[in-house]
Amino acid sequence: MLGVAKRTIDAIYNEAKKEVNNVILTRYDIECILKILNKEDEIEGIYINFCNPWPRGKHHKRRLTHTKQLEQYKEFLKDNGKIYFKTDDDNLFEESLNYFKEANFQIEKLTRDLEAEPDFWENIETEHEKMFKEKGIKIKACIVKKQIE
Repeated sequence: MLGVAKRTIDAIYNEAKKEVNNVILTRYDIECILKILNKEDEIEGIYINFCNPWPRGKHHKRRLTHTKQLEQYKEFLKDNGKIYFKTDDDNLFEESLNYFKEANFQIEKLTRDLEAEPDFWENIETEHEKMFKEKGIKIKACIVKKQIE
């Protein structure tokens, strides 16, 4: 998947005649993210696209949007930095909205039908997104902002 992502990013930037200078792709255990990122990295945005919903209750803490994980992101996300989140999973989306509030992120924008809101954000359609849309599954999305603490 990282290879596909890299080729897609390269193609988009090449088409715009720009150098890729603001994207990091990594394969790393998310629970150890603070071993590779910290406050000095000043990350402006995190994109969480179609992550594993971990539907069983005992696995919820593994979610990339779980409160426990959001607290780690706050360590390297700049003040007013944003998380861009999209999913096909209704349950994950609704529970993630609660996680964002618990972790003191401000919900700036949300939609339960991304396709119906073309100006929601500068969206790059993923393969998963295209597949779900073809099946008639609505894509849920939100933008949340880290509060200044």
